[in-house]
Parts: sequence; structure tokens; C-alpha cells
Amino acid sequence: MNVIGEIIGGERRRPYPLFKVCLAILVLAMAGGFSFNLLMPQGIGWLPPEIMSPRYALAGLEQVKALHDQGALFVDARDAGSYAQVRLRGAVKLPADELDQVYPLLKSTLEAAPALVVYGRSLSRFPAAKVGQFLRDQGFKAVYVSEYCLDSLQEAGLSVQRRRRGGQS
Repeated sequence: MNVIGEIIGGERRRPYPLFKVCLAILVLAMAGGFSFNLLMPQGIGWLPPEIMSPRYALAGLEQVKALHDQGALFVDARDAGSYAQVRLRGAVKLPADELDQVYPLLKSTLEAAPALVVYGRSLSRFPAAKVGQFLRDQGFKAVYVSEYCLDSLQEAGLSVQRRRRGGQS
């Protein structure tokens, strides 16, 4: 008889399968993590602050079209390569990962716009939300983040500009 069998009372039990042990540890760890998050005053954010506590306004498709008609400036939050391939006509490039470098160059253009509409490459809104939050932090009041990506905006009738075969747009 082994030591574990003697401790349990002399009966020989089958050891728990490794899967059940790992599952129990995972459940306990998750319960501990959730408890910690609930009990701590600052908590641990599940999503970035620009998504959890946005200071910009979300704009649906009809509002985006109305802002376009009113002369809003569109800000493309996608990477430079995507912007070079296709973008909304008249949009400026302000990639989420290059804000510190590109923003100073665009500041006067952005300040002249009646409103700013930021769009990204997908429905996830993370890069566009980051740019929208950044613009609000810079003091811009009328900042909107499109709930729709470039493809959806194009399907809704907004004009796009594509790179020509020679590499220029």
C-alpha cells in the first residue's frame, strides 16, 4: 500500500487524471483573479481605456455620412502601407503606432477642421479608438470614431482614393 492510500484510510484510490487536476487549478486561478479584480479599487482593465472609457463619440454610418457632408476631416488610423493603397478621399494619415511622430506635422490641418472622424481597418476599433482618445487628449472637441471600417464606408457611398499603377495616388 502506498502512503496516499494509508492516509485516506487504507483504501487504494485511483489518482485523479491530470486533466481534472489542471482544470481545477485553472478554475481556482480564475476565481482568484476575478476576486482580486473586484476587491482592488483600481481593478485590472480587461480592455484598453480608450475602449472602456472613451472620451470621443462613436459615429454610426448615417452620422459618418452626415459629418462627411458637413466637411469633417477624416483621419485614417491604419498603418502607412494600408493608407498608401486605399483611403477615403481627402483623409489624412495618423497611424495609431506613430502618433508622436506624425501628429505635430498634422496639428494645424487638424485644428482647421470643424470635426474629426477617425476610422480604422476593421470593426475592432482599437487603433481608431486609440487615435480618437489621443485627439481628445490634445484638446479637440468634435472627435468621432467610426463604428465602421473603410470597406463599409466605401460601400455606403463615400469616395475612396486608390494607388495608381505607377505607385502614385
